[in-house]
Amino acid sequence: MVDHVNATRPSLAMETEADAFFEALDDTPPDSLSACAGWTAHDVTAHLTAAAVEVATNLEAYAEGWLVPATRGFEEREAPYRAMDHEELRTQLPISIERAAVALDAVLNSQPDAVVPWTGREMVVATFITHMRSELALHRWDLVGDDDVSAVLLAQPELTDHAVTVLGRALIARGAALDSTKFLAVISATGTQNVIALVDGDGARLIRGEETSDPVVIGDPAARLLFLWGRRPGDPRRLVAPCGRQLLARLQNLLAGY
Repeated sequence: MVDHVNATRPSLAMETEADAFFEALDDTPPDSLSACAGWTAHDVTAHLTAAAVEVATNLEAYAEGWLVPATRGFEEREAPYRAMDHEELRTQLPISIERAAVALDAVLNSQPDAVVPWTGREMVVATFITHMRSELALHRWDLVGDDDVSAVLLAQPELTDHAVTVLGRALIARGAALDSTKFLAVISATGTQNVIALVDGDGARLIRGEETSDPVVIGDPAARLLFLWGRRPGDPRRLVAPCGRQLLARLQNLLAGY
């Protein structure tokens, strides 16, 4: 189930995050550094534009009954957009998001439980909405950092739910590839259910749970979401590590982002 979804246009749920990103982008020079290592604001914009086009291409094929194309890698799909003039790219971003939105609505209004191939696995179509909301909110933070808008957007519980239930293996895979020894760490936020980073015989993943061991990291919900995505809030005091440096270091290495 996707929260805050209009029955006719489910994709309207993305408007708040999209509008907030557009506003931040308009106040950010294209060559400004972002919180994504090696990426400028222009690169972030290309990433989001290409992702929206990839979602649209996938869902348009599915809706027409065609073979759904294999999901292209980041480099292949983003390169043409990075090569664009920034003003042209800025124009393309909302067009691409609207194209994805139309494709989402077309599928969900006829098949609300539809599932499609995506990045070598199966993706419930409705979760693309929360995924795009997450990408827009997080990459907005990458451009402007901590502000009141980020505090509200990143604290939305459904974004953390998405990170755990849909991306729970992807967000931890890169770090686990470097160290796959058994590990468990609780990551808590006030007033919410714990998130657990777990490495065991079933692999590395994030899960929800009521694990009784002491939290390795504690923070507010927005700061925790940033941490799960391999980021840190501008004010480091929003996160604390009561269990010490060794456990914190292992957890940070696991949550390196993807």
